[in-house]
Amino acid sequence: MRVYVERDRTRLRIRVVYQGKKYQFSTGLTDTKTNGAYVQGVASRIELDMVSGQFDSTLLKYRPNAVGSNPAGVSCPELFRQFTEHQFKTKGLAPGSRRRYQPIQSCLEQRLNIPAHQVSDRIAGNYAALLLERLTARSAKERLWMLASCWDWAQGRYHVPELNPWTAQVQRIKPQPSQKVKPFTAAEVKAIIGAFRSSPHYQHYADFVVFLFGVGCRFGEAAGLQWKHVADDFQTVWIGESVSRGHRKSTKTGKARTVMLSPTVAKMLGDRAKSLKANPNDLVFPSPKGLPIDDHNFRNRAWKTILEQCHIEYRKPYAVRHSAISHALANGANPMDLAEQTGHDKRVLLDVYAHAIAKQSLFVEF
Repeated sequence: MRVYVERDRTRLRIRVVYQGKKYQFSTGLTDTKTNGAYVQGVASRIELDMVSGQFDSTLLKYRPNAVGSNPAGVSCPELFRQFTEHQFKTKGLAPGSRRRYQPIQSCLEQRLNIPAHQVSDRIAGNYAALLLERLTARSAKERLWMLASCWDWAQGRYHVPELNPWTAQVQRIKPQPSQKVKPFTAAEVKAIIGAFRSSPHYQHYADFVVFLFGVGCRFGEAAGLQWKHVADDFQTVWIGESVSRGHRKSTKTGKARTVMLSPTVAKMLGDRAKSLKANPNDLVFPSPKGLPIDDHNFRNRAWKTILEQCHIEYRKPYAVRHSAISHALANGANPMDLAEQTGHDKRVLLDVYAHAIAKQSLFVEF
């Protein structure tokens, strides 16, 4: 059992080792003589509680009610607002992603405007029931999952219970399984690519569509691809960035990967590089105006039009990635290798695409 008072940049922090577990929290107080004496008193109080068996593992007992300009006893709406700002700063989320956070923020302001540390299992359960009355089980579960992530993030920063009250609510909701995305058949893929190639209005996107079908990457990853990310021999591409609504950020998983290209895609990129004479920082697949391709415009104009012309059942552009992965697995691709190439979590890929696993190598030539 030990208690340490440390200096964290300009502020004082307390570290605790108790029964083999480590705890820490920032007091929010600057390292002055007066503050140092106060924090040392808090440390002494913690030591006495450990000896007497009264140690509060939530650490709420030892935090001041306010730490600097950030209240430790923060309300639920304010806590979620702070979490939202943290997500956007550290993960580089696109501005448009705020639409996922705003409804949660508004609901907390209207229905749960209480101190965050007062949220008990009962209160969290009542709030979950309210969401289930208004939303589908899937949407309610997503919002509760975001609240659970917020309370996890708050540990060591604000007054919140050590046991996350939202975790159990997330686990209790079992949404009905949604219908799996129907992949395009090989014949449909060829028809779609051919229609883009021959379209007087949307021919510009033909190579982009070939890349999506041939690599199985996410739309924003292809839209953000620059020539400096393409190997000189056009055999591989580095995918470590994505573009959404004109905003460049990291990939969805935050991880970069190098993708081996099929001969068809490699030749297409080689021919494209020669014809464009592009600079390293230029986009490989710019829009007609030279900007990153916008997924909304592409879907609502080019994609819908081409599918209608081909008399193919409409599916969102995401179905291109789904199709590429499904065909690769059906052709015998190793699921672990494919997960690395497509940026998938291995367990998710096996869960979603297990039905497609069959025979021999990676991406199929179209």
